[in-house]
Amino acid sequence: MMINEINLSRLSCIILSLFPALWGIFSLLNNIADFANTARHAVGPLLAMQDTYQVPALMWRALSGQWAGMVGLGIITVLESLAGMVAAVGVVLMVKHLSHPYEMFAKGKAWAMLGALCAIVVWGLGFMVVAGDWFMAWQAKENPLAIQLGALVYMLPNTLVLIVLMQQRDKR
Repeated sequence: MMINEINLSRLSCIILSLFPALWGIFSLLNNIADFANTARHAVGPLLAMQDTYQVPALMWRALSGQWAGMVGLGIITVLESLAGMVAAVGVVLMVKHLSHPYEMFAKGKAWAMLGALCAIVVWGLGFMVVAGDWFMAWQAKENPLAIQLGALVYMLPNTLVLIVLMQQRDKR
């Protein structure tokens, strides 16, 4: 591979796309390693709003059934896995078409963009917005912004990946 702007630009797209690919795949592995306990001890209490100020006008949002943690973690796992697998397909296609015309390379970029978008949905909308404000995670008595700040650590790089992939074009 010759070192030039086009190749470095494409290589940057591939490397950055590893963020949603690897985070999503590693999240799948982590979630299935101890699914029941994670659902019971992490997701379930959050959905039941156990660590909030218990404001009566807001508690109607709480999902306290035993099923809630399992369903919640199931949705999280599907979205994280989708982000990882779709972005991984994009990485493979970009590597495969690294020296081909831009249109072929761009097909891999599109897959990676979809993976980054899935990551933004789960970590940005899911954790920051839904968990953070709908289920009031910001009211936690210890580390009140832990959920939202943790989600930001995951969402922000994926947002940057999406922006870079959308902006990258080969010189014509």
